[in-house]
Amino acid sequence: MKKSRNNIFFFWDGPISDNRLKILLDCVYSTRVFNPDRTIYVISNTLHESDFIQKYDIQLKRWDMSLIDFSPVLKDIFFKHYLSASAREKSDIIRLILLYKYGGSYIDTDDLAIRSMSEKNNIICRSYDPHTCHYNKLNAEDCLSGSLREIRGYDHIPIFPRNDCWQNFDPNHPIIDGILNDDIFINGNHPVRICGDYSFQSLTLKYCKKFPETYTLGLTLIYFYEDFLSNCSYWDQCAYGGEMCDIYKSLKNINLYKWGKYKCDKETAYKFLDTVLKTYPYLSHMWLHSKDTKPEWLIKIDKNEEHELSTWLYNLTLEKI
Repeated sequence: MKKSRNNIFFFWDGPISDNRLKILLDCVYSTRVFNPDRTIYVISNTLHESDFIQKYDIQLKRWDMSLIDFSPVLKDIFFKHYLSASAREKSDIIRLILLYKYGGSYIDTDDLAIRSMSEKNNIICRSYDPHTCHYNKLNAEDCLSGSLREIRGYDHIPIFPRNDCWQNFDPNHPIIDGILNDDIFINGNHPVRICGDYSFQSLTLKYCKKFPETYTLGLTLIYFYEDFLSNCSYWDQCAYGGEMCDIYKSLKNINLYKWGKYKCDKETAYKFLDTVLKTYPYLSHMWLHSKDTKPEWLIKIDKNEEHELSTWLYNLTLEKI
């Protein structure tokens, strides 16, 4: 693999069901369709060449400990804590290693492309608000200033960095270097966990504050107030308002539905998509939050009926694959 900001990486570890493989392939293929000139790698020791359709030009790469050969300290930590870690914990560290060593973009295997990625360098994905900071025992005031948004009007609402859908990174980026050499990470006695006293998101927050001139904070990944996501926090219930809440309030008949259960017709969904694409210049992907547990993502829908926003946009992308 070569160093390039045009690299796009996906990672998969462990076994996979037929339905989960469909979700993964839809995410990879959609990213290819919208980004035809980029090099796409799927890093996996369990997927096979036969899983991928040749015309999409997806490069399947195996990995071993040579992936970490640029850092003896990191190699020792990986050997002790990550070789036998869960797939999620493994992907959290490997994405940082890939971007640090080779540069480019990392996309999760449940992130579906809805538009081409921008050319803006070193984009760290952000949330709408500080909704997930409580997972790491942080408060809203610990997060990044809302003035760092790429849009105006919500400077008073802090934002939190996500560790998925990072785009167009330079190799050896100082934020990733800081995370991988942080004392908390180096001296930890277990893999970094999303709901622990610290996570890769909270470490990202630390180094975003330390190196403010080295990155752009941008909404690269949209997520919806559906299913479990509609009640992860008061922010996700729109109790405090915010940028996506304001867009939601304009949806037709939104007040007729219980929160998290909204459905609409095709015209409303496509109008919503047009609004968010015009609002967010770096938006390129949609989080398939429920993965293969949402039945309507796995079937051909009746376009004369009402469906959730994510279902409409998923099917619109499938038409382009």
